[in-house]
Amino acid sequence: MSDYFPLNRFDFSNLVNQIRELDALPNVLIDTETGIEFYDVNSVSKDYLVCLLEDFNSIDNLAQNDSKREYENQSRYDVKNYQFEPSWVEISQDKVTVGYVGIYVNADFSLVFIKNDSAWFLESN
Repeated sequence: MSDYFPLNRFDFSNLVNQIRELDALPNVLIDTETGIEFYDVNSVSKDYLVCLLEDFNSIDNLAQNDSKREYENQSRYDVKNYQFEPSWVEISQDKVTVGYVGIYVNADFSLVFIKNDSAWFLESN
């Protein structure tokens, strides 16, 4: 994978440690290192949230690979049009929605991920 579409770019260990110390989960958590906002945190268990954060790179890697594929299948636009980072995450028991924003271009979109057994999948549009 090229530097344009980096994989395994997040480490939420500090946020995971913070969550483990909480008595009750709030509705919203903000990771101070990345600025990513996590919504509806209190709709899932602590264990589910910790597993999600520890496995967040799997979700983001799917998005990175999808952006790379889209970039490679076109010939018109610069790679900067396909470089995005997560801004917010909405959590529920059956899916995770991640809002992405452009790193170099003014663009935003959201992707929905579902977990089947132990693997995450990008939901088709």
